[in-house]
Amino acid sequence: MFPVESTRRQGFLPAALLLASSLLWADGLAAQNVLSKALQDRVQENPHTTEADVEAGAKVFRRSCSLCHGADGTGGDGPDLTRGVFRHGSSDAALFRNVLTGIPNSGMGGIYQPDKSIWQVVSYVRSLSRGGGEEEVPGDPRRGRLLYMSRGSCSDCHRLNGSGGRIGPDLSDLGWRRAPAHIRASITDPAESVAADYRTVEVRTNDGGVVRGVLRNEDRYSIQLFDEFENLRSFRKTDLAVIDKPEESLMPPLSSFFRGRDLDDLVAYLYSLRPE
Repeated sequence: MFPVESTRRQGFLPAALLLASSLLWADGLAAQNVLSKALQDRVQENPHTTEADVEAGAKVFRRSCSLCHGADGTGGDGPDLTRGVFRHGSSDAALFRNVLTGIPNSGMGGIYQPDKSIWQVVSYVRSLSRGGGEEEVPGDPRRGRLLYMSRGSCSDCHRLNGSGGRIGPDLSDLGWRRAPAHIRASITDPAESVAADYRTVEVRTNDGGVVRGVLRNEDRYSIQLFDEFENLRSFRKTDLAVIDKPEESLMPPLSSFFRGRDLDDLVAYLYSLRPE
């Protein structure tokens, strides 16, 4: 979800918090949104579920949610929403609360919309569900694991349950966050959808040196990046001739390494990865 929407909401928090003392839910999240009547009344079932509501929710979703969850809800920076099971609660009330307030420590902010629009987003998200939870995929995850550890050398860059490289995204719960199609595309054409934290940054120093990596921090005077060898590098901008940020991934396309059965097996393994 757009963090900007969350920021806009902050302007309402002081007044909201003054009213919260008598309205807190057991989990306390209502304190952030007492302006929401649905939260105050603890509404449990979605009152806006018509086809028109779904269409209206789709418009809000495309505007406020698709950047992270993908235009079709199959995931991006945010989790895959099409399996109909949600890690932070699958009830109507839980989905409403999470869309409205965001989810702490997940990177997901809430969206500032009237209650009706939030319920309509919930209806649209429900409409994305395949209804079967897990998606069946071809391939042998056990053989895929061997490919992951050997031919692909994936662990050189990616972390799994605390082990492995850090230059690429942590894959420990990838199967929860991404649909199989998204995982497959990330292997064969990683530049198609690159998480913002893992886009390539290349700097050229005034003496001709070139360093590539992923951005970790930048301000008016300096830039810090994690280079291809996992070294944190810091540069003063006055020492740099060029700062280039192409819309691409450090990871090369692996379609020549993995195809056919091998690709199926690797996707099956990565899709099997769930939170411990």
